[in-house]
Amino acid sequence: MPGARMVVLDTVNDPGTPGRMGDDRFGFDEAAGTAWALDGATDVTDLRPFPNAESGAAWIAEALSARLMVPPAADETPKAYFAKALTDVCARAETSTRIPLDDLPGEARPIASGMWMHVVSGRAMFAWLGDCMALLRRGGSVTVIGSPGKAEAETVTARRLLAVSPEERLAQLQTDRRRSNANRTCFGLDPHAASNLETQAVSLEPGDTICLMSDGLYRLVSPYATHTPERFMALVADTGLSGAVAALRAFEDAPGCDMPRLKARDDACGVLLRIDAMG
Repeated sequence: MPGARMVVLDTVNDPGTPGRMGDDRFGFDEAAGTAWALDGATDVTDLRPFPNAESGAAWIAEALSARLMVPPAADETPKAYFAKALTDVCARAETSTRIPLDDLPGEARPIASGMWMHVVSGRAMFAWLGDCMALLRRGGSVTVIGSPGKAEAETVTARRLLAVSPEERLAQLQTDRRRSNANRTCFGLDPHAASNLETQAVSLEPGDTICLMSDGLYRLVSPYATHTPERFMALVADTGLSGAVAALRAFEDAPGCDMPRLKARDDACGVLLRIDAMG
């Protein structure tokens, strides 16, 4: 296909908790052919280095989402693009934090998972860190894009942490956050995380539909397993992303739901789009 353009069909950002903005963000630029879903990782300290934000998680998701409105340059690779984007986010953090970044402990340095895509020359380039996901529907088949193993590990992690005391749980969460920052496994305040970016190029066809989402929305597929990828894409085609959120909350709120969860109602965001031929 010589050329393609994306058309955004629907978006959603449901924080799960009334009265909050939440830690997820999404964005898109149809003219540039870019779209993304971001999920700030829940804070594990009470330091609040960004006092003007709802949380450190919300701050990093908002700052990165705002920066992604500047599209990549022609022929710029995803890793080069995100290295520049994270450099700019880090510079913004230095002027926004009440605690100098050099003094900020690893457990208080905010991170976010993210799935980003760029449509150009008849194909889509996907790039991600963490457990945000994408589903691409073509006809009756659906391709899963991302790192589904990270979403599937959530139940195991939750079960392990729920088995210990609150103090032990917090200590383990802080250890995990320090490890994530040290290993640069998510987007954060270290531009070198871009070197760990995972990418996948996919050829496009007119009529393809794609959903980018945070792990909160992907929970319907895993770990809840109430929907296969095919059923999920059929659901959003019929009812929009609000229908997926309704199904998510219905499962979470159902009496007797015994799925191990650290958050009873996780933030959930998504962008649903269609690929059209140019012209």
